[in-house]
Amino acid sequence: MDKHGHIMNHSFMESIWNHIPDGIAVIDLDDNVLDVNPGFEALHGWTRDELVGNPCCFTPVHLLYERKLMIERALNGESLQGHETFKLRKDGTLVYVSITLAALKDENGFIIGLVSIERDISDRIKMEASLFEAESLYSHLADSALAGVFVGQQGRILYANPYLSELYGYSNDELLQVELGQLMMPSELVAVTREAEKTLIEQKQNYYHFNVTGVKKDGSPVHLEGNSCLISFHGKPALLGTVQDITIKKEKERSLRDSANMYQRIIKFLPEPIVLIDNGEIVYANKLAVKLIGAADDTEMVGRPIFDYVDPAYSRDLTDVLNTVIHTDDPTNFIENKLLCKDGQTIDVEMSSIRIHNYRGKMVILTVIRDLTDRKRSEEMLVRSEKLSVIGQLAAGVAHEIRNPLTALKGFTQLLKSKAEGNSFYYDIMTNELDRINFIVNEFMTLAKPHFSKFSTRRLDHILHAVISILETQAILMNVSIRTEFENCIPSIYCDENQLKQVFINIIKNAIEAMPLGGQITISAAMEPDEKRVRLTVRDEGMGIPDEIIRQIGQPFITTKEKGTGLGLMISSRIIEAHQGLMNISSVPDEGTTIEIILPLNMEEQ
Repeated sequence: MDKHGHIMNHSFMESIWNHIPDGIAVIDLDDNVLDVNPGFEALHGWTRDELVGNPCCFTPVHLLYERKLMIERALNGESLQGHETFKLRKDGTLVYVSITLAALKDENGFIIGLVSIERDISDRIKMEASLFEAESLYSHLADSALAGVFVGQQGRILYANPYLSELYGYSNDELLQVELGQLMMPSELVAVTREAEKTLIEQKQNYYHFNVTGVKKDGSPVHLEGNSCLISFHGKPALLGTVQDITIKKEKERSLRDSANMYQRIIKFLPEPIVLIDNGEIVYANKLAVKLIGAADDTEMVGRPIFDYVDPAYSRDLTDVLNTVIHTDDPTNFIENKLLCKDGQTIDVEMSSIRIHNYRGKMVILTVIRDLTDRKRSEEMLVRSEKLSVIGQLAAGVAHEIRNPLTALKGFTQLLKSKAEGNSFYYDIMTNELDRINFIVNEFMTLAKPHFSKFSTRRLDHILHAVISILETQAILMNVSIRTEFENCIPSIYCDENQLKQVFINIIKNAIEAMPLGGQITISAAMEPDEKRVRLTVRDEGMGIPDEIIRQIGQPFITTKEKGTGLGLMISSRIIEAHQGLMNISSVPDEGTTIEIILPLNMEEQ
């Protein structure tokens, strides 16, 4: 290969070394670090200068023997790929990695060291653990259910829970060997199969409800009702169903059957929060409903009007629903509502109601409640993430397409001004507007370019004092005083000092500019009751922010300033989220605005 080829090859390998996300370490035969790439620094938290020339210190004590065996195998010529183990980070935490270990040879074929390539697989392990936990949960729920649960395919039972086996009088292994035709009347099997296919496949409905007469092992009949749905099992269509023994219900009078239906409906809707309402008064609330409201037990809710727990703005809608459902057996669709909790907070929910004919001799309304808090939060985060993504993509184009012509425009404007004999005022306006365009482009770039955070332990009060000293001159010129109220017991926090300074500068600068006639800014910092977080509060005495704007704060170009972009608080919000903190904004017209920031003392490993 010619000289240029060598240069290109060297440049290519250097690019891979610097930009590959995997961590790469070169180790000599004495187990000393010869070199590491940036990916290795990011994975373990040490810098290259801290590692090169020093012994390896990444293996937990209890895994040292395992590592010794790996090294011996690699030195014997084996190529170890995908070995999964724990490694120790600089901050003392463990990271789960996949390691590829190979011997490093010189041009004569002699082994001179080892190359270790490591990949962080913590997220994959967490996901696998989560999937295993979910699978175990579903298996436990099915095995513990007070109903028969089955999976059927091609005329056979592939899975049956203990309840179903006991119901038919078979052992679980015996039931799996029995054909479906032996478990119910042959005439009913054909009808049920045809109706199930018609409902689930042709009408594309999710569930099929059935009533059949089953045949137990001893030949005696058992009356069953249940639901089934179409699923894919091992790549082929199958039925997942639940059944209940309704033999006793069939033999009782109508009132007893109605009571049984009520309890079956309650079981069917579990595990959702459920309340029973009689003439607007709660007569029953299950544990999940009690927990949702925040009551100590159901006695706090039973006997009280349902409207005590409903936002007044939704009371009329709920009244209409209750008046309608009491006259029909059809359930209502899920309708959004707001509930008032015991602590005064409101939560977004959706509610569906149905009439129950005989509950302790009364006709009542059963209402199922679903908490929408997590779903709405996820939707808001998704919308915000999409906005940030669009802004990031836009920023790269804006920087490339606008900055160069801006420079030319500004230069020629200044040149024309120097040669113009009059009307220099217009050139000043043009220059100021060009500077404003450049400012907006810079704000966009702050959102677009990646942030390489350098987290370390820092004193929050020291960071705040540093920011205040920067802005104090501007505050004095604006006739604004800055008062601090810091608790003496505030410990250090794990953070990126420069990023937090950017947040505090944005917030305090906004507070100063919100009081053009002067006033006072109060900055307080105190520990939360859980002693794991610190709360920072910045209050000003400005004109406040209108409600219609405060709900949109954090979005681009939402601002109360005449020449603001709204990107400052958007950037601040991203930084606080990166620190696993919270930022809340509240405002009272003509009284001022309060911004609260809650930061954890120690960020949890993600």
